[in-house]
Amino acid sequence: MKRLLFVGLVVISFVFVGAGSAFAASVLDEIMAAGVIKVSTDANYAPQSFLNAKGELEGFDISVAKEVGKRLGVKVEFVTPDWDLITAGKWGKRWDISIGSMTPTKERMQALHFTIPYYSTPAQFAVHKNNTTFKDVKDLAGKRIGVGTETTYDRFLNNDLVLPGVKINYLDWKAKKVTTYPTDANAIEDLSLGDGVRLDAILTAKPTIYEASKSGCGKGCPIKMLGEPVFYEHLSVALDKSRANSESLLKKLNEILDSMYKDGTLVDLSMQFYGTNLIPKL
Repeated sequence: MKRLLFVGLVVISFVFVGAGSAFAASVLDEIMAAGVIKVSTDANYAPQSFLNAKGELEGFDISVAKEVGKRLGVKVEFVTPDWDLITAGKWGKRWDISIGSMTPTKERMQALHFTIPYYSTPAQFAVHKNNTTFKDVKDLAGKRIGVGTETTYDRFLNNDLVLPGVKINYLDWKAKKVTTYPTDANAIEDLSLGDGVRLDAILTAKPTIYEASKSGCGKGCPIKMLGEPVFYEHLSVALDKSRANSESLLKKLNEILDSMYKDGTLVDLSMQFYGTNLIPKL
């Protein structure tokens, strides 16, 4: 009789544990209760996100994140982990979402949820301003190219980039060496040291090259664009798939982004930081 009672109590305990997990608070509920949403981004990726003269984060992604927080009714707290940690997923609640110009690739979609895109951007090669030998992208065959690690640009040069719904036309040549950096800005810095000193070219977002040539490296990085963009990509907000009950937050973020499309907020921010409309029509 005692044994049967013990077994019954064990079964009941499992029922309650199961019920507890089934009715666990959603990620959206947790954020609303805390009154804060933690957003991961890059502190050195102008004009998307960068530290201004006051040491405060500024940029297109930062403004988008602040507007999302405003419409959600919570404060925004920024964190700046390494990019490969963000794309890998399994964040362990160290941050709630990533608003850092991330492209939903097939590989990333295994670890992350993605919202509808909030803007798009072309992938562009750049060389040192003093270079006179490179006339076209094909002239970079057998040269040294720098990219941010675990970026779509890195994948593109390795011919293994998969963007859902986007046809990728790979180059018909190979680089001599592809050097990866913690951020795209580090690659730009090495290219700026001189023509062929450490790198012959870089591949990154066209707006990033424009901003770096205009105001980076102190008085403008000595770099220039080469050829036409090699592919275009949509950028989305990312959520950690390993964090249970994230679906309601994903739905809410899509509603907020949709409202920012409809009232022109995203276009206004694009014009403010890029001087052009990079917002795709959905």
